[in-house]
Amino acid sequence: MINLKNILKNWRVSLLAFCIVASLLLISNIIPVNKEKGMGFGNGLDYGLDFAGGVQMQLELERPVDQNTMSVEKGILENRLNAMGLRDIPVRPWGDQYILIQIAGASPSEIRDIENILKQQARFEVRIDGELAMEGSELTVDLGLQGSGVAGGTPSQWFVSIRNSISGGDRFCSVGKDKMGRPIDMFLDRPENTIIVMTNGTYGILNEGISDNYGYGDSYITVIENRSLIPVLAIENSSSVLNLPIPMGYNHVIIAADEDQISEKIRNELEEINLTTERKPRTGSYDEWVQSLTGLQSSPRLNCDPCTQCKYNAQISGSAATPEDAKKEVKKNQILLTSGNLPAKAIIKSKSTTPPTLGAIFLKYSFLTGLLAMLTVALVIFLRYRKLFIVGPVLITGFSEIIIILGVAALINWEIDLPAVAGIIAAVGTGVDNQIIITDETIKRGLMQGRVIGVGERIRRAFFIIFTAAATIIAVMVPIMSVGAGLLKGFAFVTILGVLTGIFITRPAYAKIIEDILRR
Repeated sequence: MINLKNILKNWRVSLLAFCIVASLLLISNIIPVNKEKGMGFGNGLDYGLDFAGGVQMQLELERPVDQNTMSVEKGILENRLNAMGLRDIPVRPWGDQYILIQIAGASPSEIRDIENILKQQARFEVRIDGELAMEGSELTVDLGLQGSGVAGGTPSQWFVSIRNSISGGDRFCSVGKDKMGRPIDMFLDRPENTIIVMTNGTYGILNEGISDNYGYGDSYITVIENRSLIPVLAIENSSSVLNLPIPMGYNHVIIAADEDQISEKIRNELEEINLTTERKPRTGSYDEWVQSLTGLQSSPRLNCDPCTQCKYNAQISGSAATPEDAKKEVKKNQILLTSGNLPAKAIIKSKSTTPPTLGAIFLKYSFLTGLLAMLTVALVIFLRYRKLFIVGPVLITGFSEIIIILGVAALINWEIDLPAVAGIIAAVGTGVDNQIIITDETIKRGLMQGRVIGVGERIRRAFFIIFTAAATIIAVMVPIMSVGAGLLKGFAFVTILGVLTGIFITRPAYAKIIEDILRR
């Protein structure tokens, strides 16, 4: 008779049970990994466009590029798309000349916005105390190995090298002269012909507050008005638009307040006098808010003579807490400095759309196909061993692997799409093979050099075969995940995840279960 209590006392089986419970909590969003959805089975998972519907765009670069340039190109596109607050949009390089952009669950208006963003060239500019020092069209970034670097321990120093054109160098010298130590404000799409309207209370707070990241002793209002050159009007909710001193030549208004602070009535009055409006209330820190209002991205310090040392060959430099943070700063500034000029021009080569209704059908049939596959496996195992008590643990272990893989995917926000499902099937198929090996070795009765081979030793022999096979699979999948396109990366990642889940969690638990069952 099977002693269930004895099996559950084993730490391998207990680990498997814990992983299953934790994964179910993640998948059902009881542990809230997907804050946009409530609790429910599958609500903790993020679905790719195969299942949620959406659009896939293929961008073609004007010429093949090396890996470093492709990394910068990818970073620029991600910065443009995700900075617009649309959603976390994956941008995946494919080879040396193509980039895939997948937007799951996007509405038609969002897709139009994304296409417009991809068609536009982001406007990058550098200002020192409000004066234009450089434009994106006047500089190039050295993306070579000598063009950037990190030195030191904690803190670490970093630098990014840029080259100015003749006109850019002359302007940089003229504006930066006698400004040593002042911030070099880098803007991406700084609002033009725009006024910011906020309440008197908010104006007072921003006029007294100084940013730790880019203030350099200046208040937030000084950063907005003097360094970003965006006028600020402070009003009360009862004010009339007719009384606002709106300067001539301005056609856009950013309302830096929610509806309780500045009503929709005032917004409608602004639009009635032919001003376009948008509302940007504070949702994060004051630094983040001011950055969103102004387009200010970074403010490194001017630490060279702009008329001699760095007139045409400048370095943007700074410090970070750790070498890893410094590397991130290097990449961030490379992206910012090239946002006005992509290393290689990209055009939308093709676009394919998956309707949400079709995606739901894909999800349904993927589930049914997986269930049918598991039942088929159960039938084959029964025909081989003719024992139901062997079929049960094999199926339970297979379903456990699927649940744990999905739980990890929910935890790290990995999108579930058709390649991921293919990876799950491949991993579970490998798991069934391994379980058959363990079962055969456990059942086998034989002699080895004149002595009876014990159950424990036979299981150890089975695990030698399993680990060898797992190492082979991982060795094949790692290069695919490293250099493959998005579709291949998803398949490779989930396959590796499934194999690791199997050899460290489910296979040891199955071996203990089957060993205990067959000994009785």
